[in-house]
Amino acid sequence: MNIVGEEINVQVNRSVQRAIDLLHCFDRENNELTLTEIAQKTGLAKSTTTRLLATLEMNFFIERNTSSNKYRLGRQLYFLGHAAGRSMQLIEMSKEIMVRLRDQLKETINLYVLEGEARVCVQQYESPYSVKHMIQIGQGLPLTVGASGKVLLAYQAKKFIHEMMDKQTMVKTKHALMQELNQIVLDKYADSIEEREAGTSAAAAPIFNINGEVVAALSISGPANRFNPRKVADLKTILVAAAIEISTSLGFEL
Repeated sequence: MNIVGEEINVQVNRSVQRAIDLLHCFDRENNELTLTEIAQKTGLAKSTTTRLLATLEMNFFIERNTSSNKYRLGRQLYFLGHAAGRSMQLIEMSKEIMVRLRDQLKETINLYVLEGEARVCVQQYESPYSVKHMIQIGQGLPLTVGASGKVLLAYQAKKFIHEMMDKQTMVKTKHALMQELNQIVLDKYADSIEEREAGTSAAAAPIFNINGEVVAALSISGPANRFNPRKVADLKTILVAAAIEISTSLGFEL
């Protein structure tokens, strides 16, 4: 259960690096550039620069001003930057509370967000025990099993919920899971015992933003032979209170 990081040698993809170099040509003083100027700044041939610009433009990372024939950064970068900013704020606001929970409960504390059709761990504070449950940061996990997955899924549109039930791992019937999701919304809390992974238990609570939307799940997880969320005194109260505390720091009002 203790995931040990391995050193991975990554070979830089030349095309990707060139595209990144191209994006770095733009700044406050150079918010619009011609093809020639971009080629000169990157040291690339015009033909290569044209191909890269076309790909970036097709994906809205670059936009071309048709009147001046100059290029500028595209709207997709704004959307990504906005999303990154919100994620960074969430992580920063959660840090102190997650550390406090870890020290209090002695198990691993995780922060999950919804990315597409998966939940992804974006922050984690490990249990002090040598045997612990850990998740790789950035790893995509299903929504239909596990406490944090069910918390994130419970607040989604019914159509999305049914689509995930058809696509992802199920340990309960659709009817039983839907009943549980409805209860999660009422309780603002979920737990799971050896649901996604044998030997692991977890509990989770939703984190809300200023608009009352669920933006993350705060969870505690550990080995099932040591951590049973249904036998930890006041766990639900403690976890929900911590999640509400983070939510309040994000502007949420009860």
